[in-house]
Order: sequence, then C-alpha cells, then structure tokens
Amino acid sequence: MPKPLDRRLRNREHDSKRRTEKPWRALYNTAQWKALRLAQLRREPLCKRCSDGGRIIRATVAHHKVAHKGDATLFFDPSNLASSCKDCHDSVEQGIEARGYESGCDLRGRPIASDHPWNQKR
Repeated sequence: MPKPLDRRLRNREHDSKRRTEKPWRALYNTAQWKALRLAQLRREPLCKRCSDGGRIIRATVAHHKVAHKGDATLFFDPSNLASSCKDCHDSVEQGIEARGYESGCDLRGRPIASDHPWNQKR
C-alpha cells in the first residue's frame, strides 16, 4: 500500500503534467467560470442524467455538453452547460467524450446511441 507522501507526490506530478499538456485547464480557475458554474447549478440544481432516470440527485458539476478542447467561446457558453452529479460526470459523461458516443443497448442488444459505430451507414 502506498504511503500518503508517495500518493501526494504522484498527484502533484500528475497535476503538473496536466497543466503542461492542457494549458486551457487554467480557465476553470477564472472568476468568469466560477460565476458561470454557480449560475448553471442554481438554474439546474439536479443532475440531468439522474433526473431522466427517475433519481433525484443534487448536481455538483457544470458539464460541457460539447467538449471545448480549449475553445474559450465554447467554454464560456451557458447553452453548452448541463448539470451533473460527480458520479455521472466522472463515469458516463467523460466516457462519452472519450469514446465519442454513449454506451448502452436496447432490449435486442443493439446500441442505443445514433452515433455509435454500429448505427453508422456502411
């Protein structure tokens, strides 16, 4: 089991690498983002994905619907935000962003996402 000091050092190294590779992450520390995030969470205090599934969970993350990848216009666009709980954001939303489509299937076993490779014309 790693010692707490080792873990902190690894976390610092990881954070440093992220700052170097993705300098746009600094946008999350701006007053403009913090105000926009707060406004989003006040406008939609519940996680959208959980609400759609019939669960009432408080949202804690203002999620970008379209990945901004450093584009400040997309980053600060209020219409590009949705409210998420941390669990949905860290698993489902980031998984969609990484894959490019949502996972899951219907009762026949076919992918439900229209942008899933299975559903693309061949």
